[in-house]
Amino acid sequence: MSGMAVTWKAKLQPLAGARWPLRCGLVIPADDLEGLQAGLWPRDMDDRWAIWLDGETLRCWRSWTATCVYEARLDLNPDGSATAVMLDVLDDPETYVRATSEEAELQRFEGVLALIRQVRGEVGAVTRLPVA
Repeated sequence: MSGMAVTWKAKLQPLAGARWPLRCGLVIPADDLEGLQAGLWPRDMDDRWAIWLDGETLRCWRSWTATCVYEARLDLNPDGSATAVMLDVLDDPETYVRATSEEAELQRFEGVLALIRQVRGEVGAVTRLPVA
């Protein structure tokens, strides 16, 4: 584990306070899971997010405040991918201004997770299953 990961993990706490639960259905490819397990750790002020998959719980924090904004429990799939069936979003307007619709918030979450691929220098799409 890198020193950067150790430093960030000491600062970060699970999602606390009011939650906005959303049906997610986001399928995360096996390759992305490896990156999430290693974590995405901010290196400078331009890096806005810290992301880490701790066991079966995926969390995303705003790096400037170390506030957990997203928390999802992942279910592993037989092909090595995982599905985030439900996503909890921080529901505290003083700390995080959430999107005005569920769809828009899910798109934000997908955008945050896409940072893992950008770090690897890849372009790809995350597959989302129908929620209904």
